[in-house]
Amino acid sequence: MSENILIISGATACGKSNLALEFGNYEDIAIINADSLQIYEGLPILSSQPTKEERKKIPHHLYSHLKPHESSSVGSWLGLVKNIVTQIWAEKKLPVIVGGSGMYVSKLVDGISKMPEVSEENSKAAQELYDKIGHEEFQKKFGTKKIIDRQRLLRACEILRQTGQPISFWQQQPQEKIFPSAKFTHINIDLERRKLYENCNSRFEKMLKAGALDEVGELLKLKPQRDWQITKTLGFEEICLFLNDEISYEKMLEIATQKTRNYAKRQMTWFRNQLPDKQVFESSQAALEFLKSDNFKTHTT
Repeated sequence: MSENILIISGATACGKSNLALEFGNYEDIAIINADSLQIYEGLPILSSQPTKEERKKIPHHLYSHLKPHESSSVGSWLGLVKNIVTQIWAEKKLPVIVGGSGMYVSKLVDGISKMPEVSEENSKAAQELYDKIGHEEFQKKFGTKKIIDRQRLLRACEILRQTGQPISFWQQQPQEKIFPSAKFTHINIDLERRKLYENCNSRFEKMLKAGALDEVGELLKLKPQRDWQITKTLGFEEICLFLNDEISYEKMLEIATQKTRNYAKRQMTWFRNQLPDKQVFESSQAALEFLKSDNFKTHTT
């Protein structure tokens, strides 16, 4: 198992986490989060993180790992994953990467362009300029349609100051694989759309009953800024509007579930057209049967 990595991907509410937990009954595994929002503490219910009980049964990594105000990126996530996977291999366990953030999965498999080191002087200068001219003007100078949040804008400014080249130049450089000798098995769950949408609807209602309103209320006490990545968690905006008496409970439910379905549809489309070296299953149960079979054992030996 020492050089094997299992990836379980798919749209939100397709059953990825449950599949990983079920597989843990048959194999000695450790689970690593590959969701860009589950990496934050503060909204574990709303971001659908594994429960404390589930995390006690099987080792889980990179869930609630960052404070709400901190920023994450593909590069920083890969750095964390590299160390964790190496540790899991040393323990003779199988690392299982679970998540729906397609870019995280893609860069894990295909590699990422190496970014130059940035001096403390240039990092400080970028922050000072941001504070001086404000988010909107800073975005006009250093942002694109893909770069809108504060941390990524600051990174673009830092790289430009350090090298004289835009960050896009460095992103186009040859990619370096994080695990060049690893053998990946990529399981993708592609639920029938009607069933996926039903899951999206019912899951949000379960989150509300489990305490999502209270945890959003607690996070609001920190006065989160609009560029905090955690505020992009599905349902957060609608719950805020409801708590502020700007929309009804029913309207909150309607808008949040619609946004969740739209997001799930985009994820399905992305995975269907990316990462061709994957095995697609119509349900988590079908995927589990494969993982329990000799076909999977043969693939990883």
